[in-house]
Amino acid sequence: MYKVLNLVVLMMFSAVLHSKNIYLMRHAEKIEDGSKNPALTTQGQLRAQNIADMLSQAGIQHIYSTDYQRTQLTAKPLAEFLGIAVKSYDPRELEVFARQLKQEPGNTLVVGHSNTTPMLTYLLSNQAVKNLDESDFDHVFQVIISHDEVSLNEFKSQPSVATNKLTEFKPMHDHFFKGELVFNYLYQGDVIGESKYIYTTKEGQYILREQRHVESMGIKMDSQISVDHETLMPIELTTMGSKEGPIDIAFKWQDDVVTGHSKATRERFKAQGSIELKKRIRSQTLERTSVNMLAHLMPVSEHESILLNWFDGQDGNQRLIKITNHGKEQVTVPAGTFDAYKIEYSGGAPSLNYWIDINQPKIVKVELIKAPWTYELTSFKPE
Repeated sequence: MYKVLNLVVLMMFSAVLHSKNIYLMRHAEKIEDGSKNPALTTQGQLRAQNIADMLSQAGIQHIYSTDYQRTQLTAKPLAEFLGIAVKSYDPRELEVFARQLKQEPGNTLVVGHSNTTPMLTYLLSNQAVKNLDESDFDHVFQVIISHDEVSLNEFKSQPSVATNKLTEFKPMHDHFFKGELVFNYLYQGDVIGESKYIYTTKEGQYILREQRHVESMGIKMDSQISVDHETLMPIELTTMGSKEGPIDIAFKWQDDVVTGHSKATRERFKAQGSIELKKRIRSQTLERTSVNMLAHLMPVSEHESILLNWFDGQDGNQRLIKITNHGKEQVTVPAGTFDAYKIEYSGGAPSLNYWIDINQPKIVKVELIKAPWTYELTSFKPE
């Protein structure tokens, strides 16, 4: 659970007196200039300074960073304030580095990357951690090592949208596509499988079904989700099949309480085996599969974005998703050439781009940002 920042700071400082604290974070916002070693944006520089302010009295004795500008510049303000040299570590040798950190006396700050920080946090704490999205820059993990006990806290650096009000919006129901969409599933540009979206309605509900089959990777999944027609609030989700192991997911929603289980193979740093849940979630929280399949119903303009919260049945976590409209562009896929508009879902780990047909609203292409996966429409069959 995320705490209000000033309360967390008090907690951190009280812990300093009795234990060893290791703070882990991803680098701050980087310039998207296409280079392999970008510097920080203006906001990234502000975040780095805020981190220095936040940890200035936390008794930090060691600061580690990878050998990239974005991590070095994130660590720099605190290092300069404390007069501590920033030491390098190899992100490819996280298990060795974790053993070193456990043995080294004193409090430590480690600045890393979205694909290294969760795993290093897990190796130090032996507790499940959420993966980080390309748009996540505000997560801070605190591993507290006290004698034979280890605990883990998570909180936010500033600026953050963690407590921002979610956007109230009305779905574009006239854009609902009733029928079937079939996509090629591509990895690094090669077709390796197929995904099918099926859309129907029933008694005030949208009934959505996704069937995904990638034989070479042992993926065969069948998901069905029902949501309220007016609000898109989830009612029931089931997923069966296999993906690196058996999948058995079943959840039901009643008001803001979600109940059910999730059995799936997950990254090593996440919860393993079957997760049993009965918990209250943030009000107005939607469900991941339905939000993805209903991208063409999202009323996002080029001038205003949408902020929503979704629940992910794969790992039982919630995430804030920002939906942004990037304007019109023509896109060609096996099903034809379409006049489309492009929207981005950032925060989903991974973030996604969608291309939506303007003339007959439907999804025609999906691209995982910073990952080599793409869906391209091959055929569509309106009911």
